[in-house]
Amino acid sequence: SAVMMTLVPVVIMPLFNKYEKLPEGSLKDQIYALAGRLDFPLTKLFLMDGSKRSSHSNAFMFGFFKNKRIVLYDTLMTQVYDSEILAILGHELGHWKMGHTVTNFVISQLYMGASFYAFSLCYNSTELYRAFGFDDDARSIPTIIALLLFFSTVWEPIDKALSYAMTVHSRKCEFEADEFSANLGMSQKLQSGLCKIHLENLGAMCPDPWYSTYHYSHPPLVERLSAMMRLDKKTK
Repeated sequence: SAVMMTLVPVVIMPLFNKYEKLPEGSLKDQIYALAGRLDFPLTKLFLMDGSKRSSHSNAFMFGFFKNKRIVLYDTLMTQVYDSEILAILGHELGHWKMGHTVTNFVISQLYMGASFYAFSLCYNSTELYRAFGFDDDARSIPTIIALLLFFSTVWEPIDKALSYAMTVHSRKCEFEADEFSANLGMSQKLQSGLCKIHLENLGAMCPDPWYSTYHYSHPPLVERLSAMMRLDKKTK
């Protein structure tokens, strides 16, 4: 996973998208200033031509240790103001500052490790295979069949519970990153920027609360805005 996190943005994504250095100007200076303010070791800042596929806008960062990079979609540059881009990056940098990136990586690795360890315990279970008609003990079960049976039966209810726990954690991290950006004095700009992005990306503004609680890794926009408005009232 660590190798893929490095290879995907550096090797694979440039095969399909064009990366250019962000032009010199006020926005670039402000982003580097924000990174320096938070001790984020930003080494490169890119602009990606995401508009050639869709109007979806985004910004992400990648890299390990002292070699961090930030990528902005070109659609983001046209949909929101520079001050709103800074607020959005304040949110993303909040994830890094509070250790969410590392925590989520560790959780995902533990999840994968637990699932395959459980699979190893059930791999030689003849009862599992007989329940699905594989009752010839003289023939070994192909690994792909064993994997499909395990993950669609034994692991399925465990996966539902663990996935929900990971979703709750992810939503908590999003609220914390919003608060981090708000504490940088960017609450209003983050709110307006998120509204514009959701409109452009055709995101659901106020989905069913029960459905979103289970399925959405990010809280609905209305909940995020309400949380930031409450923070604004407390700081006044």
